[in-house]
Amino acid sequence: MANVGIIGAGGWGLALANIFSEKHNIKVWVHSEESYKLLSTTHRNDNYLENIELNKNINFTMDISEAVNDNEIIIIVTPSFAFAEACTNIEPYISNEQILVSATKGLDRKTGKTMSEVARSIISGDLSILTLSGPSHAEEAAKGVPTAVVVGGEKGVSEYVRDTLTVPPKFRIYNSTDQKGVEIGGALKNIIAIAGGIVDGLNLGDNTKAALITRGLHEIVRFALSKGARIDTMYGLSGIGDLIVTCSSALSRNNRLGRELAKGKKYEDVIAENHGQVAEGVYAATAAYEYAQKNNIYMPITEAIYNILFNNANIQNTLTELMSKDAKSEGFF
Repeated sequence: MANVGIIGAGGWGLALANIFSEKHNIKVWVHSEESYKLLSTTHRNDNYLENIELNKNINFTMDISEAVNDNEIIIIVTPSFAFAEACTNIEPYISNEQILVSATKGLDRKTGKTMSEVARSIISGDLSILTLSGPSHAEEAAKGVPTAVVVGGEKGVSEYVRDTLTVPPKFRIYNSTDQKGVEIGGALKNIIAIAGGIVDGLNLGDNTKAALITRGLHEIVRFALSKGARIDTMYGLSGIGDLIVTCSSALSRNNRLGRELAKGKKYEDVIAENHGQVAEGVYAATAAYEYAQKNNIYMPITEAIYNILFNNANIQNTLTELMSKDAKSEGFF
């Protein structure tokens, strides 16, 4: 039994707390006083996990030092825009003997860095920093629906975290030494998932969805390879696995955003309607688009989503443009 601290009490943070509490001592840091009172008294927050009562042995705190001190594994599960602040807040308390795991799927909207890169730029010392990602809807995982994910990082430590945090038969963890690939797959699939929601909202059908997922994977691979990631990671759980589930499911916030965009709504209004819950694809689209433009990487779907989100591009015209591009080989380059 390990002591595990979780920084963040959104849907995924609470789901991980619920899973890991079956084997370990769990303490969750909660940012909002309203949410803290709700979780402490009812062990529920229906804004994130509707009709799910969390295990009673989960402890909640608003003191971030309590979620870090004396805990062997620290997991950050905040929105990407709050990740740097979370790293800054835990930095005074964390030590080299602890293991930090990022479970945030996104890119820093200001710098384009992955979350592990953000953490390493803020947290001093030489502690191990890993990444947890994969096809995992919080609502399903919290209920104990069989889920498989991957932890990326140095071999020995990732194997240790894999073995420690796996909870058979509900939650299976694989490990990978390609941390960068694990992070990129988890971040960029959110962009394609917004497009998937637009496809659903326009009732375009299975042919279009299959084409979108396949060509979207090509874009993710191009981006990942330019960053030094491995192509085999893109065909694993954090790549094609997460891409399929996020593009195809109404549980995905990014997919839901796309469906609302197809109705003519603005993304700011959709986020406001959903209690401020973040669709990470909005931030990833900015970082990926800017990187692709600077490095001459062909990412037409990402460019299309960027223009729809930020340049008020007409969705129907954008779709026509995508389908009217010059014929080319199916290869990655």
